[in-house]
Amino acid sequence: MSRRDKQSREVIDAAINQIASDNTSGAAEILRRAGTVFTLLNTRSSGQVTDNSDLAQQAVIQTCIALALAQPDMSALLRLANAALSAARIGTGARESLEAAQDAALNFIGNAERGARDAALHAAALIRDGAAVLTHSRSSTVLAAFLEAKRRGRDFSVVATESRPMLEGRVLAKAIASQDIRVTLIADAGASLAMEHVDLVMVGADKLTPVSLVNKIGTRMIALAARERHLPVYALCDTMKFIREDYFGPGFRDLGDANELWTAAPRGVAVVNRCFEPTPLALFTGIITEDGALSIKEVARRAEQAAIDKELVNALGVPSDGIK
Repeated sequence: MSRRDKQSREVIDAAINQIASDNTSGAAEILRRAGTVFTLLNTRSSGQVTDNSDLAQQAVIQTCIALALAQPDMSALLRLANAALSAARIGTGARESLEAAQDAALNFIGNAERGARDAALHAAALIRDGAAVLTHSRSSTVLAAFLEAKRRGRDFSVVATESRPMLEGRVLAKAIASQDIRVTLIADAGASLAMEHVDLVMVGADKLTPVSLVNKIGTRMIALAARERHLPVYALCDTMKFIREDYFGPGFRDLGDANELWTAAPRGVAVVNRCFEPTPLALFTGIITEDGALSIKEVARRAEQAAIDKELVNALGVPSDGIK
């Protein structure tokens, strides 16, 4: 690899490392940054890479693997990588392969953004006058639903959790308040008590498999508390986040920085900082997508159809038994 190609690779890897270290942004923001990675790959690659189809293909798959591993709990990122790799394979030359990967990635992101926007429009219809809605973490799709409900003239309020340890709930609460929507910020542990004063729960999602939804840690606790009081729980999620299975087992999930929970914890104290957790689909009233509210049965059916290319799965080092 030439010096220029090496420098370009370092720029791309740095962009991917920034994605990997981000545990506050939602999937929409992460996807847009992943699109930039493929643009960098296409525009900054030179010399041997653009002159050799095999090297170009290797550069694409290297990028796809790194992105998928950067945020293993975000299925849309894996599906984006899958789309880019599939497109690069049919390129007739090195340059064509790099451009095809970039175009496929940007097209995927565009579809995901439209899907999220439409999901928010459908979800806004669930927010009635006088309703109190509890949400957890910071989902851009949930925020968009709140803003759309406000635009439609609905008078409602929001209860937002702090969403520890990174407190992204504060960012969400500030954004909601700036739009003259009444909002109350609570501690995560107070969510169960808050159920006495809310009418429904809306959360985002980072991954949807046929059996579970992966979202910020604490989502399962909130869903269980809502079920105890017979409150509806909805997840807002474009179908680009649906995936056939959790291709990454627990061993692939990196823990968050222990210092986020306790800076310089004393010797003998083990600090476990999980950022995401799966919540059984059975705990949700419905999943709101660009196609409207889907039943859990329909979600499972669609997720079963969202398989990842076996070559990419093998390259990731994930067991591929039974994978199409």
